Amino acid sequence: MKYISIMLITILTACSSNYAEKKTIINDNSDLLKLNAEICNKYKSDESKTYGCGSGLSSDLEVSKTKSLLNAKVNVADIVGSSILKSEKQTRTENSKGVNSKYQTIEENKILETSLNNYKVVFTKTFKQGNKFRTYTVIKYATKT
Repeated sequence: MKYISIMLITILTACSSNYAEKKTIINDNSDLLKLNAEICNKYKSDESKTYGCGSGLSSDLEVSKTKSLLNAKVNVADIVGSSILKSEKQTRTENSKGVNSKYQTIEENKILETSLNNYKVVFTKTFKQGNKFRTYTVIKYATKT
């Protein structure tokens, strides 16, 4: 019984790790979430390299690929060269009814102009999703040379 359990776990693990490789059509949101998690979580960034995972959806195959690559580049640029801008504003006015206090905060993530020379595409695959194409692209950018 112990050996049968080990075999079943091994088989199930092997089958699930190839989900993105075997899949060609995205049938529903469950497929989309599973593919997204498997593809994007497979690549882990560290001090020497940064991975960016992007996807693009379009009725045109080439536009899907272009969107996916651009999305991956934006994700890397966000890590490598971005800044957070925050502004806060608090106003108080007094009238016959009392004090009226208003508070406003605005946070923005600005991606600065970032050069991503010598990035490498490490994964790309296109799936059919309804009557459109969804492409996933993962790029690797060396942050330390």
